Amino acid sequence: MHREIAKGVYYVGVDDHHTELFENLWALPHGVSYNSYLIIDEKVALIECVKEPWSAEWLANIREIVDPSKIDYVVINHMEPDHTGALPDLAKVAKKAVMVYTYKASDMQKSFYNVPLREKIVEDLEEVSLGSRSLKFIHAQFLHWPETMMTYDTQECVLFSCDAFGSFGALNGSHFDDEIDMRMVESESRRYLSAIITSYLKFIRQGIAKIKGLNLELKLVAPSHGPIYRRNPMWIVDHYLEWSSPDLEKNCIIIYGSMYGFTYRIAMMLKKQLAELGVEVKTHNVSYSEMSRIITDTMRAGVIVFGSPTYDAFPFPRIQTVIDEMETKRFAKRPIGLFGTYGWGGGGIKKLQEQLEGLGFSILDPVISVHGQPTPQEVGNCRRLAQVIADLIR
Repeated sequence: MHREIAKGVYYVGVDDHHTELFENLWALPHGVSYNSYLIIDEKVALIECVKEPWSAEWLANIREIVDPSKIDYVVINHMEPDHTGALPDLAKVAKKAVMVYTYKASDMQKSFYNVPLREKIVEDLEEVSLGSRSLKFIHAQFLHWPETMMTYDTQECVLFSCDAFGSFGALNGSHFDDEIDMRMVESESRRYLSAIITSYLKFIRQGIAKIKGLNLELKLVAPSHGPIYRRNPMWIVDHYLEWSSPDLEKNCIIIYGSMYGFTYRIAMMLKKQLAELGVEVKTHNVSYSEMSRIITDTMRAGVIVFGSPTYDAFPFPRIQTVIDEMETKRFAKRPIGLFGTYGWGGGGIKKLQEQLEGLGFSILDPVISVHGQPTPQEVGNCRRLAQVIADLIR
């Protein structure tokens, strides 16, 4: 199903309610959309493709508007396969189309697909005329791959922003921000940014500064995933700027694992003590919290506290996974609290401390390591740690 979103600009994307994990990592409780756009002018331009399993549905959407053999340009803002997997199928029916992309995308396309279409490599801010309008190509390196660009329709003032300003969540025929529950969009777009783009936060800020510096009129912001913004196009831009800020929030996140309840009880005791001191605090049990939600809550938290039992002389494995994610996603440095339990030899908390200090995080005193049930002294240490955290956050 297609939909005209601006004069001569059509949505021809598809919804995915089948895939359970985006990138085989991140939960999709509301599905996801693969957004593609068709522009009809003297020349016909297609902005973005879709993921390969949805190729037939996508081509059917295009055929509702134009014979694919009439397509002059296929604009590829980003080479990731959820954007380009259907490109080989398109190439079979749009044989005169020219692929428009950056130099780095050219190399990737040859490696991924090597389709028999001509290519046009565009420089930053280069324009291509379609007739009454031009398309301006804005390089957006590392948002979130090195070949990425955005495309701007100069007549209708539509920014096709690629993965920037994207969101999880299928659209189900409600393509615009004024047709969707924005509470869900706010949650799912922040989770999308946190899971997919946290490693590249500075490039988000650079990209937004570049867009604002070009003084482009924005009537629509049309990303590659999630809704199109027309009621307030700057809503998502401003939220992305806020969520990518290096300024940490004044809160505390407790991330814990527990096998038999000993570590859980300390986590809940610390949470209660922090709440009594007026600290905003959230907890995540790593055995049950989905990883993207842990990352979303943690990426800008003012203080992170880890609670781990010792597991075969090492930290609880899923706690280790969270710390590995923090490293790969280049989390900003901040204070870390540590507590844990052990049944016999211990060692898990010590190894966590060594690893986190090696990554440049500062570890708060006291570090609490409990053999079984906490002693009165260790309960007092929890109160001390809560007070230290409260003083830092204030």
